[in-house]
Amino acid sequence: MAEQKKTAFKVVPPDKKKCIWMEAGVVSYKLCDNNFDCQTCTYDQGMQLKVARERADLFTPAPVAEPLPQEFTPTWVEQMMRLPAHRRKCRYMLTGEVERKICANAYECGNCAFDQMMQERLQPAELPVQARKVVGGFELPEGFYYHDGHTWARPEYGGRVRIGVDDLARKLLGRVSGVTVPGVGHAVKQGEMACELRRNGWRAGALSPVDGIVTHVNYDLLEDPSLMQESPYEKGWLMIVEPTSLRKNLKSLHFGKEAENYMEEERERLFARIHEETRLAADGGVSVDDLTGALKEEEWSKLVKEFLRC
Repeated sequence: MAEQKKTAFKVVPPDKKKCIWMEAGVVSYKLCDNNFDCQTCTYDQGMQLKVARERADLFTPAPVAEPLPQEFTPTWVEQMMRLPAHRRKCRYMLTGEVERKICANAYECGNCAFDQMMQERLQPAELPVQARKVVGGFELPEGFYYHDGHTWARPEYGGRVRIGVDDLARKLLGRVSGVTVPGVGHAVKQGEMACELRRNGWRAGALSPVDGIVTHVNYDLLEDPSLMQESPYEKGWLMIVEPTSLRKNLKSLHFGKEAENYMEEERERLFARIHEETRLAADGGVSVDDLTGALKEEEWSKLVKEFLRC
């Protein structure tokens, strides 16, 4: 007796949303786990690469004659634009931030007047970190780009970039008592000082990981600097910028495995430099929240400047 195959019917859970590739009908089932932040989504990057390879194969003569597909897999943008107008949902409709809005700009959010209006209206709350890793005792979330000076940049849908300090900087600085950031409309430059961080009157600078114009600042952090110590990647972000040279800037930042290797190197260098008063072994253990609590101001400032490059 032939064994019958059963097809599982997959349902989207009430607290989940369809990935935009599923929404467009390119794939049969995929849930979004990155808040529609496609620029930093590993699944989106993989699908875009798959599409590019199929196109290259389609137009490259094969050494052995093989039947070619009638059509390569479309990107979600291409497929979405083929749908009837009533199905071309704006991303703000997909995320639930507006009840109804149809995309009329081919999903070019960075050039969309409605998107710009929404960005101004919406309070830029922290975004959840979906995938976390611990490298050498320091937390290193995936999907972030890391600067040599231990600040991070996270591209968000709409084209803007959120900026903060990484876990090594957080533990090196200790409990920050004051934060100063540039106001909305001010320009920041990659590799140049953008913020001032204070610890009981001691001062340190933080470099901007990208070029851009400040569009939002984290007023909650300014009122409560301890947020940086508690949650450097979520509640403790510094500012959001409209990037002016993003593609170029990202090439000089650490991402993925390269970021992990860099953090390992910095960890070894840092632990070799920390004063014995911190009572941390150079070869072991998980780092504590305040690596430099036993240092005097001069020693602290010297070490912070060396690693934050500012």
